[in-house]
Amino acid sequence: MSGVQAPRVLLLALAPGRGRRDSVIDMAAHFLDEGAEVELVTAKRGWDELDERARLHQLHELEAKHPLTWLENAVVIRAPRVVFLPTRLLGRPGRKLDRVRSKSSKWVHRKLYLPVYKHIRPLLLARIARRRVMPGIDMTGVVRVIVADRWGVPLGWRLARRHPDVPVTMRMDKTLDGRA
Repeated sequence: MSGVQAPRVLLLALAPGRGRRDSVIDMAAHFLDEGAEVELVTAKRGWDELDERARLHQLHELEAKHPLTWLENAVVIRAPRVVFLPTRLLGRPGRKLDRVRSKSSKWVHRKLYLPVYKHIRPLLLARIARRRVMPGIDMTGVVRVIVADRWGVPLGWRLARRHPDVPVTMRMDKTLDGRA
């Protein structure tokens, strides 16, 4: 071996749709075939088709354990369930009350929490990745950072500020030189 480190590509695909996920998998396979190392940071499950040579860093479990997600679950779902638990002893009226509680919890989750969370989530994922995943990724050999979806933009922006010599782009072209 010549001792020269292989170029490394960092893919940020935090929450891609199915079509974008397939593009990311194809791109990772292309870079691996070119001899580059590939690091993929994601918050989604289901990367079984990804080449095993790529390093996969998953955030979904860390996101689920985050206090904001945990608190919403506790306040909107678990606490009302505990409060209304004795009503199940009432028979039919208790079951009806339990359905009302369940529908109300789902409504609060969908109509109040999710619209706010969709704006906070990219920042939350960037923070989780910066604190838990990025320390394990050696940025010295990274020749390009590719942000594959809008959820990865805050993390890509922070990486661009921290490592100004590494090109950070949303272009999905298959070149190792991100400045071209």
